[in-house]
Amino acid sequence: MYLILKIFDLYSFLILLNILGSWIDPYNRISIFQWTRKFTDPYLKMFKIIIPIGNMNLDISAIVGLIVLDLVKALLVRAVSLGGFWEN
Repeated sequence: MYLILKIFDLYSFLILLNILGSWIDPYNRISIFQWTRKFTDPYLKMFKIIIPIGNMNLDISAIVGLIVLDLVKALLVRAVSLGGFWEN
């Protein structure tokens, strides 16, 4: 169970790194940000929401994706604590 929770945490970190990469490297030239986008973009595309603000567009898919990931993690922890899935 501990390993599964750490995988959720690692994926959340990759999403945060993707957000940082979109600010630092908007043209997708740095290899570490290219790598993180390969892993996070398929998940984040499910939540693609673009809000137009003046001449800009604000993509909130990462925020929604992090919230959903945290909710799934919390539900998993609750289910395990209630004895719904695995026995220790």
